[in-house]
Amino acid sequence: MKLVQKLPVGYRTVFNLFVIEGYAHQEIAEMLDVSESTSKTQLFKARAALKVMIEQLEQQEQ
Repeated sequence: MKLVQKLPVGYRTVFNLFVIEGYAHQEIAEMLDVSESTSKTQLFKARAALKVMIEQLEQQEQ
C-alpha cells in the first residue's frame, strides 16, 4: 500500500477504484468525468509504475 500511495493522483485513484473497490472502467469513467479509455490507460500506467517500484525495492534488498 505504501507503493500505491507513491503513485500520481490519477493513477492511484483509478487503481484504487478498479483493483481495490472493484468498479468497472465505465463506472470509473463516469465518476471521474473521463473517457473509459483514459481509465484503462491510467490503470495500465499505474501497474507499470508499481512494477518498476517493486523491482527497485528487490534490487535494493540484494
